[in-house]
Formats: sequence, structure tokens, C-alpha cells
Amino acid sequence: MKNMPLVLLFIGFASILGQVVLLRELAVAFFGSELIYLLAIAFWLIFTGLGALVSRGTTTVTINQLLVSIAALGFVLPLQVIFARAVRLIFGATPGAFMPLEHQIAAMAITLAPAGLLLGRLFVLAARRHAAQGGTFATAYGIESFGGVLGGLASTFLLAGNLPAFPTAIVCSTITLAIGFIVSRSYLGSRLFFALTALGFLGMLVIGGDHLDRATLRWQFPGLLDSHDSPYGRLTLTTHGGQIAMFENGALSFETQGTEPEEIAHLALLQHPAPRRVLLLGGGITGTVREILKHNPESIDYVELDPHLVKLARKHLPPEILSSLNDPRVHLIVSDGRKFMRTTKARYDVILVDMPEPTSGQTNRYYTREFFRECYHRLRTGGRVAFRLPSAEQYWTPGLARRNGSIYRALQSVFSDIIVLPGSVNIFIAAKDTLARDPEISARRFLARDIQARLVRPSYIRYLYTNDRFAQIESILAKETATANSDLKPICYQLTLLVWLSKFHRPLAEFQASIGGWVWWLLLPLSVVFWILRRRAIASKVLLVAMAGFAGMVIEFAVLLRFQTASGVLFRDVGMLLAGFMAGLAISPIPGHWAARISRGGVLLVLSFAVLCALSALLFHWEGTRYTLVGMLWLAFVGCGVGSLFCYAAEKRKEKGAPLYAADLFGGSLGGVIGSVILLPSLGLDTTALWVGLLAILGVLLARSL
Repeated sequence: MKNMPLVLLFIGFASILGQVVLLRELAVAFFGSELIYLLAIAFWLIFTGLGALVSRGTTTVTINQLLVSIAALGFVLPLQVIFARAVRLIFGATPGAFMPLEHQIAAMAITLAPAGLLLGRLFVLAARRHAAQGGTFATAYGIESFGGVLGGLASTFLLAGNLPAFPTAIVCSTITLAIGFIVSRSYLGSRLFFALTALGFLGMLVIGGDHLDRATLRWQFPGLLDSHDSPYGRLTLTTHGGQIAMFENGALSFETQGTEPEEIAHLALLQHPAPRRVLLLGGGITGTVREILKHNPESIDYVELDPHLVKLARKHLPPEILSSLNDPRVHLIVSDGRKFMRTTKARYDVILVDMPEPTSGQTNRYYTREFFRECYHRLRTGGRVAFRLPSAEQYWTPGLARRNGSIYRALQSVFSDIIVLPGSVNIFIAAKDTLARDPEISARRFLARDIQARLVRPSYIRYLYTNDRFAQIESILAKETATANSDLKPICYQLTLLVWLSKFHRPLAEFQASIGGWVWWLLLPLSVVFWILRRRAIASKVLLVAMAGFAGMVIEFAVLLRFQTASGVLFRDVGMLLAGFMAGLAISPIPGHWAARISRGGVLLVLSFAVLCALSALLFHWEGTRYTLVGMLWLAFVGCGVGSLFCYAAEKRKEKGAPLYAADLFGGSLGGVIGSVILLPSLGLDTTALWVGLLAILGVLLARSL
């Protein structure tokens, strides 16, 4: 059986493609919270590591062991997609409400465990078989990583082709079973099994893939009208009683009978005496364009990132919304909002930012000091910028006050005057000059423009500006000392996650918020641990690999976040970027093998990796990070650094490959969670890179003993 390189290649391919499919499904099931992505990636790595550890005692690998694992993997991928879509029904979740955190964690574990365990087991079995045929564990690692490159490219291609998740899982399963067919070439019964099953899955895709996809989607969205998987997320339209609602990654984006478009449009535009030219970033299909037109502007530039969003709207939304989009004064621009702000030379009277709250790197970039500075330069004299944030009507928790305060500080660093209007959704309005706090000014403009609205009326305007909460909010924000949100220190991203976490477990959220200042001190006990274990060869190897996995994942997440901030198209290009990282892993056996053959080679690898991490601090200040090729190249260097240390340790003790592989995955899972939730938001991207560089230097203590 000489097909082990092909099996290893496929394991890497299936691992990346399977991650993309299942993470998208979990994001929809849990309303798109980015904390879910982080926990899910950590679970994936942990289960893969456990699968490797479970198989560590297998010394003689038989073909039947491989075939059983390959067949099981081929069956579980579609089943995991089906389960992810059914979790809300299985756990009895209230429609439209978050599931309890313990239910979300349990659902993630059940969804990700089968594929993770099987892939970890398959890698160890195939790597051992590869070693028995004259290869090494290090070269097996490189081949698997090259398969990850292909998986990243495939996921990018499939997402660009808008192939839904369920058919994508069927494709992956068909390829899995085809691999089983190739491996089992000398076993007639096995070949028939794999051939017939693969043909069955392929037929399912051709004949009923779309039907099964929509049937399972209806479990999550009972009134399903239409759904589309775009490179930026899943868009779903539902209908009930004449009302149409749109969901983005499972979270309610808008519904056609809501009044939020009235609030952001009228309350902001009434602050300007004559809004002739308006820029709208996002939200145009929700009815915001319709409300802006009631102020009779000369032109509206509407910028929308996802063209499929507009296509779905044109197919299904009510005539009054569609007619506003077709108005000759409205210019639809398909582009990233930040990119448009950097490149346009136009100036506006009012800029409306109708984006979701900053729960991710994608949305946080519209609430930073740098973005507000871009808005400032695009405003005419007397111009206004406005946005909305989900909040609380009567009471701001400390976490919510810090989140709103960090955005307020960023806004205050650019604009001279700011108003925050109270409600379950706060409207922030900022200006170069002085804003009108007398509600009668806005009320008179409302009547003069003959605006017809359901909620926003002169009486409602007077209520907002004169109730106790208006003055109370100004007082809270004036006293709040939160750090200003910025591109390189996205503190608001962490604070929004804490607000989300506090809905389920307030003590945990408070603990998480308090540990950010202690991260520098963590290096001291870590150095003591490294010093104590440096004389234990096996422990040193495992800890060195875990440290490399941790550091590499933190830097990888930092590069992805910086790319997202600079370009705004991470969901579209994440497969390409991951392919760059995996390409670095694929070539890492070369420097790893070289270091294992020379004196102090491990020390040189560690020092090189530490310098690479620290140099990332300079990279994050370079605007070239918005280019996909730059991100791919940098992640390739990072991946090569991580993989080189793994291969170096594996070359030193070949029979201990499974524990090292597990240590790499466990370290990566820990780095993903701690880096994204604590280090990056608390320290910022550049300082985190320096922190990781210092951590990597501690690895010299371990490398010297090998």
C-alpha cells in the first residue's frame, strides 16, 4: 500500500474544508457571534489532538484501520451539517433567542468531535504507515500541510462559486470515499463499497442536494423564502403574515415592518439644515434609503459590500423599498465601506453608518478612531456622521458602559461635538461644529420637510432630547475612562464579546475583563516552568511544540484581524490566507531537518521564530497589509516557523510523533482563544506581537536541552 502521501494530502484538505463548512453552520446556529468561531476552532483543534493521542499506541497500522476511519469520515461530514442545523430544535431553543452558553458549548462539541477525532486518528495512522515505508513523521506533517493548502484554495473557490454548505459537505464526502476506493485497490469488497457509496453521495448532490439543503434550513427558518451562501456569509429571507425578515449568518438583520431605519435617518439628517449629499454605508435595503429620500437630497451614495444582498432584496422586498433603490438620485456602489472612504474624493453633508454592532473584526473597523478620521475628511463644512448601537433603555451595565465609552472616546478624539440619543438602540451623532440640543430645531425642520413617518415625529424628538436618560448618558460617557477603540487596539471588540458573554455567565465575563492587565506577568511563571522542564527531554519537546503552536496561532489571528481591518474581505479570502499558512507548514520539514542535523540548530530556529513574531509589530503599521498576497506571504513565514519547530522536535525523537502533533494542536487551540479574546483586544496587535516574541524567546531554554 504505497498511497500514504495521497492519504496524508487528503487529511489536510478535508481538515481545512471541513472547518470552513462546519464553522459557517455553527455561526448561523448561534447568530454569528465571533466568540463562537473562536471556541469552535479551539474545539476542532482539541478533538483532532485527542484523536492523535488515542492512536499513539498503534504501532502496526493495518489497511482495515485506515479504511474504517476513511469510511467513517465520509459519512459524518454531511451528518454533522445536518446536526448543526438541528441543534436549536434538539436543545429546545426559543426562536430568536440565544441558547444558554452550556447548550452552545455542548452543541459545538457534539458537532465537531466526530470529524476532529477521525482526522487526528487518520493522521497518526497514515503518518506511521508512511514512516514504515521509509518516510518520517516530519515529512508526513509537511504533506498533510500541503493538503491544507489545497483545502484552503478549494474553500475559497467554492465560496466564490456560492456553493451552499450542504452540497460542499457532500463534495468533501465523495472525495473522501474516492480516496478510500484508491487505498483499497487490492480488496474487491472494499472497492465496491467505496465506489457505490461515493456514487451515491455524488448522486445525492446532483439530484437532491439543493432540496436537502433547503429542507434542513427550514428547521432553523420555518418561513423560509430564500437563502444564499455568499463569500461574506449566509443570507436568509423568511416571511410570515406579510412581513419579510432578513437574517445574516442567523442573526436578524432587519424586518420590513420595523422603525429603526426611521430613527437613524431622520434623527441624524434633522441635525443638518440642508442635507444635499448623503453617504450611506450599509443598511440601504432595510428601508434607510427610503427614509433619507424624504429629506429630498440631491444624491445618495449607497455603499454595500455584498452584491448578493442587493440581488435578494430586489427579488423579494416590498415595492416601497425597491422603488427607493431605483430612484435616480441613489447610486449603488458595490465595495467595502472603508476602502470607499479611502479612495473617494467626494464630500458629504451627512454620513450614515448603518452597520451591525462591533462583535467581530469585520464590524469593529467601523467604530475606530481611524475610521472616524476618514469620515471627518469626507465631510463638508457643518457635516454630520451618525451610527447606531444596540444598548439598553434604562440601565447600562459596567460592560456596556465601557463598550459605548470606548467608541465615544474614539469619536471624541476626532469630532468637536457628540450627541447620544437614548433608547434600546442608541443613536450617536457627531459633528465638526456644534450640534443642536434644542429639540424644537429638529421638530421645525421635520415639519418644514413634510416628512411622513410612523415613529419619528416632533413629539418623539422632544421626548428623546428632554427625558432624564439623555443627560444621564452624557454624564456616564463623560466619566468613562475606557481606552479609545482603534484599528491596532480593537478594545471594543473584546468589550462587545464581554457584553455578549455576560448575558449567559456574568462572573465569567467579569473575570475575563479583569485579567487583561496581568498578561505581562504571565511570562514570569512560564519562564520558571520552562526552566524546570528543560532537563526532561520528552517534556521539553512537547512544551516547545505547544509553545510554537500557541505563538503561531496568536500571530495568525493578528494577521487575519489586521487584514480584515484594512480590507474588509476576510470571509472571501480567508481560504487563500489559510492556504498561505499551510504552505509554510508544508515546507517546514526542510529547515526542521536541517536544524536537527547541526549543533544548536533548535536554538537558531527558536530565535528566528521569536524575531519573526516581533517583526509582525512593524508589519501591522504598514498599509500594505490590506493586500491578500502580503497576508499570504507573512502567514507562510509564520507557518514555516511553527512547522520547523515541530519537525525539529519530531526528528529528534521519531517515535513520539503523536504526542507532538497533539501538543501542536492543543497549543494552537489555547492560542486562538487567549490571543483573540484577551491578548489582541487588551494589548493591541503590535504589542501582542512583541509579547509573543518574548514568549518565543523563552523557548531557547527548551531547545538547548534537545
